[in-house]
Amino acid sequence: MFDWFKSREERIKDYSVLPVIEPIVPPKKEEEHYSIGVTNDNRITLRVGYTTLTMNKQGAQNLIEQLELFAKQLEKEKNENI
Repeated sequence: MFDWFKSREERIKDYSVLPVIEPIVPPKKEEEHYSIGVTNDNRITLRVGYTTLTMNKQGAQNLIEQLELFAKQLEKEKNENI
């Protein structure tokens, strides 16, 4: 770094070929798309985005059945359109 015996041109030439350093990119914050949990009074919570749905066991079972029916309907429509 401090080579006092080099001429000014040689010192400038040394600094003209500096390595290219890529900028440091911080890691992205993990996003939570949904979460399922249980409350203190044994209710089930489903959080999607900013909305939280709290239900008892029967309500959760009904939601599962409705989603299964909806998935079957989508599959049926998909097969009919082929």
